[in-house]
Amino acid sequence: MNRYDKMKKVLFLPVFVGILGISCLNNVEDTSGEVQTNVSYINDVQPIFNASCTSCHGNSGGVNLSSYQSLITSNGNFYGTNLVVPGDAAASGLVDKIEANPDFGTRMPQGGTLSGNQIETIKAWINEGALNN
Repeated sequence: MNRYDKMKKVLFLPVFVGILGISCLNNVEDTSGEVQTNVSYINDVQPIFNASCTSCHGNSGGVNLSSYQSLITSNGNFYGTNLVVPGDAAASGLVDKIEANPDFGTRMPQGGTLSGNQIETIKAWINEGALNN
């Protein structure tokens, strides 16, 4: 093995590891989100539920996210209250379930996660009073 071949081997590993690291960064979940205001249930929140939640939490089961009325009256079996506590996202079981490391069970939606912006949209809507707007 000549000197040139040795140098190629020595340079290959750091370059390969660097490229691998950059490609993995692109697969990291975006958990940051921008603070949002004036959130509309019908225009902003329900579309998130329709895309990620209602296939499991639609027309059956204890948690129903298919409509405003169904959501507002859904109780969290483990939370001891409605899933949405208007004006208090931190006390809402719904928020606990969509953020990392929920108090009960596994994070929702199963098999995926909501983006940071989607989570912030839901939290802002709840903090603004969870209005049917």
